[in-house]
Amino acid sequence: MNRLVLRLLGSAGHRVLGGKVCALRYRTAGGATVELPVQYVHDGDRLVVVAGGASGKRWWRHFRTAAPVEVLVDGNRVTGSGAVLGGAERDAALDAYRRAFPHVTTDAQVVAITIGRFPAGRPPLRGAALFRTWLPIVTLAEFLGFAVPAGVGALTADGPAALVVPALLAVGAVEGAALGWGQAAVLRRALPGLPRSRWVAATSAAAVVAYLVGLAPSTWGAAITSWHPVPMVATAAVLGCVLLGSIGTAQWLLLRHHLPRAGRWIAATAAAWLLGLAVFLGFTMPLWHPGQALATAVLIGIAGGLLMAATTAAVTGFALRRLLPQR
Repeated sequence: MNRLVLRLLGSAGHRVLGGKVCALRYRTAGGATVELPVQYVHDGDRLVVVAGGASGKRWWRHFRTAAPVEVLVDGNRVTGSGAVLGGAERDAALDAYRRAFPHVTTDAQVVAITIGRFPAGRPPLRGAALFRTWLPIVTLAEFLGFAVPAGVGALTADGPAALVVPALLAVGAVEGAALGWGQAAVLRRALPGLPRSRWVAATSAAAVVAYLVGLAPSTWGAAITSWHPVPMVATAAVLGCVLLGSIGTAQWLLLRHHLPRAGRWIAATAAAWLLGLAVFLGFTMPLWHPGQALATAVLIGIAGGLLMAATTAAVTGFALRRLLPQR
């Protein structure tokens, strides 16, 4: 069975295991190579592995002092070091592990192992370095992504809803994919265990939801405004929360397996988009005028889009810097 799981982990089928099993490979003092599959969880920038019934197992004893190890995780091989934990650090690691595998016992037969995730000489992005990398890449990705729906929206402004809505939902997926790709390009150096393709797909799908909600007032506004004020206001509040929280919630579903307090990412992204939209409207609306030259209007929109992208990138970058452990 172990050999079957190891073969699966080394193939494109590793996704079947749902990001819960990795392979450890290490060399014993006698020169033998040992490789075995184990369940794991992410705890910040490390993996946590638990050996249940430790008295009947031997592999964890190799890490009673820190030792080099190679890990096959999420289809990638990375090197690092493993060490048995004790005391308060062991308890904290077990708490992180138990969030994914709640039936783990806490008796003396359970030993926590931390596995360093980063090759020597390349520490994870943290602090100011993380923010400096995140800000330009995510700003550019969001700006380029925003340019697509902005252009399509201008071309279809006078079209029927049956054409405009599907077109904008499609380009919304493009914008979300561009944003997700830019974020994933940085996250691969901050949280390399995060599945990048799933991050991009989740961000793209959430952007479609956000666009659908954003189109509701212009598409179905006449029907909504005929409602009683109470349900109308309640509906508007719900739609606003969905609009602002869609991307953060979709990304949180992945981020929660890699970071403690990941739920704060939802509030951070909502604040980022709210502030970004405010900056965009505050910049463009006073400058756009009826009868204005098309080139002037386009330049104003480009500048506003760039400011919006930079604002959202700055807020999310600051939030990510605070969420990531500093070690």
